[in-house]
Formats: sequence, structure tokens, C-alpha cells
Amino acid sequence: MISDASDVTIREGAVDYTACNCCGKPTTVVTGYLDVGDLSAGWYTIGVTLDAPNHLPLCRLYIGDWTEGAGPDERWGIRIGIAPDGPQLLDWSEAEQTEARPVFTPLHRAQILGTPLEPQLWALMDRIRTADTRL
Repeated sequence: MISDASDVTIREGAVDYTACNCCGKPTTVVTGYLDVGDLSAGWYTIGVTLDAPNHLPLCRLYIGDWTEGAGPDERWGIRIGIAPDGPQLLDWSEAEQTEARPVFTPLHRAQILGTPLEPQLWALMDRIRTADTRL
């Protein structure tokens, strides 16, 4: 990952409209891609559930090597809740971890906070927030 995210280009992807899994309210999910030159550095989704004040917008950030030959130890997923006072790292539920492990390694807060990945992650989130015109 790039330390300050300045050379990451955001490429906007699809916008999907669905229903929230827990309450059924309308949810909008945007997808975006992270490129460094001609290489892919990962992708993200951000979901917002409308008319649900108890639901934080949720970013799922997937970084690492997503080429066909790469395995779960070369790909990582991070969950970030976007609260009014700023983003916060969220842990993956046990069910989400089980589903994810064959494809990528889900990272928890304790695996990020205080590590060299933490400032890189926040720089990347700032880049996404400022470069994706749908946010």
C-alpha cells in the first residue's frame, strides 16, 4: 500500500440499490476501484441505508493483490463505520469471517490500530472521500 495515497487514483464503479439485510430499508451501495498507475491496489464499497438513523454508512475496503492467482493471505478486508464524528474501524462478525476466509483475510481493529497500516488506511480513506464524486 502507498503511504500517503497521493498516487492512488479512484475509479468509480457501479451504484446498486438494495434493501438492508437487517431492517429491509432502502440501501444505496457505491463501488470504487483503487489504481496505482496501471496496477490495481484494491476496491471498496460504501453502503448507506436511508431513513435508518441507527445505521452508520459502512465502508468495506479490500486491499492487496486481487489478481486471479493471489490467495487470501495476499488480500485483506477492512470494515469502517462512518460516524458523524469520523470513521471508526469495525470488527468482522464471525459469520462474515467464515465467508471471507477462502477469498481474503478480514482484519480486525487490533490488527490495524498502532501499526504502520493505520496511517496508510486513513490516508486512503481521505483519498476515497475526496475523489469519489458520489460521496
